[in-house]
Amino acid sequence: MVYIFPAIFTPDNVEERGVVYTVDVPDIPGCVTEGESIEEAISMAREAVAGCILAMKQAGEEIPAATGYSDEKIRLDGELVTLIDVDLNDYLRKKETKSVIKTVSLPQWLAIMAEEAGISYSQALQEALKDRLGL
Repeated sequence: MVYIFPAIFTPDNVEERGVVYTVDVPDIPGCVTEGESIEEAISMAREAVAGCILAMKQAGEEIPAATGYSDEKIRLDGELVTLIDVDLNDYLRKKETKSVIKTVSLPQWLAIMAEEAGISYSQALQEALKDRLGL
């Protein structure tokens, strides 16, 4: 699922680091990050939004609706408001590598043939699921 939220980028001069952009995503409480360039700040914002949404989903919390882009007003001189898009499925494919155990049922004859052929159930199921999902 793709989520899109407005984010507020605030530049600040930080001693020894130069300009740093703090990014706040007001629709997601506590979703704040930073980057040392606009490019890095956007990348970090996507990571932060994805991480926050994933944590909310795991906690069984409702994901808030995004404020309309035009509803977010520039608050201070130099602030920039832009939209951050996150494909949570893509994020999970890239970041979540933890394996989970699933019990499957299959005909006994098929299990015997797979064992005789030395086929790994886990690998075969992963390959079949990826193929079926077009991944």
